[in-house]
Amino acid sequence: MPNHFELFNRFLTMHVEMSEEELTAFNVKCAIVEFTKGALIMKAGEPQQNLYFISKGLVKNYIETDTGETKIYNFRTEGMQATGYAAYNHKNNFKALVNVQCIEDCIMVQIPFLVIKYVIDNIKSGERLGRNMAEAHVVEMLNYIIERDSKSILERYNKLEEKYPNIHNRIPQRLIASYLGITPVHLSNLKKSRNISIEKNNDA
Repeated sequence: MPNHFELFNRFLTMHVEMSEEELTAFNVKCAIVEFTKGALIMKAGEPQQNLYFISKGLVKNYIETDTGETKIYNFRTEGMQATGYAAYNHKNNFKALVNVQCIEDCIMVQIPFLVIKYVIDNIKSGERLGRNMAEAHVVEMLNYIIERDSKSILERYNKLEEKYPNIHNRIPQRLIASYLGITPVHLSNLKKSRNISIEKNNDA
């Protein structure tokens, strides 16, 4: 069986310096969990008690509007965190801000928030790890807002391909259209016009 903690530990040590003993102490407090395609891992507005690290699979972060429209904010795949961007409040619980749903069957490292608190309190670089993880969430959402408001649809489409290689073979086109804020028909026309442009440049 693959060691799903291996990718997780590489992710951790990219952000902070941790000894083998500290990594082991962290790992034993976490668990490997599996979710099937379509599973709703976190629901907006409900308490979020765990953070997840994706070893295998793909998820989407989204909300549903009052009119029933689905708005996708991002996708998360191997080597990334999966979170509902929980907001801490005075009642000492975390409320997920977005839904997190599996697009594929997934294998993840489940990290309870209590374990993150343990790491912050007991591991030398734990505080920096917690801060880096929180800052990464904020930066990601800010980048989404900035790109949505300042980039063209085509630029965002190209950025999506760059960030998630082969994503078009892994998820339905309607989900990509939702992320871009356009209709599937608009997305189809965008892809056709882009391919024509690429072909012209290659022929030049």
